[in-house]
Amino acid sequence: MTYERWDVVAVPFPFIEGTESKRRPALVVSAAALHDRHRVYWTAMITTAKAGEMPDDIRISDHRKAGLPESCVIRPTRMMTLGPAQIDRRLGSIGSKERAAVLAAIKRFCPG
Repeated sequence: MTYERWDVVAVPFPFIEGTESKRRPALVVSAAALHDRHRVYWTAMITTAKAGEMPDDIRISDHRKAGLPESCVIRPTRMMTLGPAQIDRRLGSIGSKERAAVLAAIKRFCPG
């Protein structure tokens, strides 16, 4: 299966503190050209942020459209590269407001 930019997908996202991972949603942020050429996707963490939101978190306005059971945020400061076999399935997608905010965050931290 091929995934598109802005798809919300289920993945094994690693904890920054160690080698363990947790099944959670993530946002595909890379363009199709990355998958076409290298067979990988760049993804951003999606979390409920129950322990508290972080600077630069982006609240998802329609969690149902994103395929999420509750309100969540996109955490563009936590990214991961995945191969297609590491993605379980597509859950949904995000809206244009969140897309613009994610792009702005990426440009802020990766200018040029």
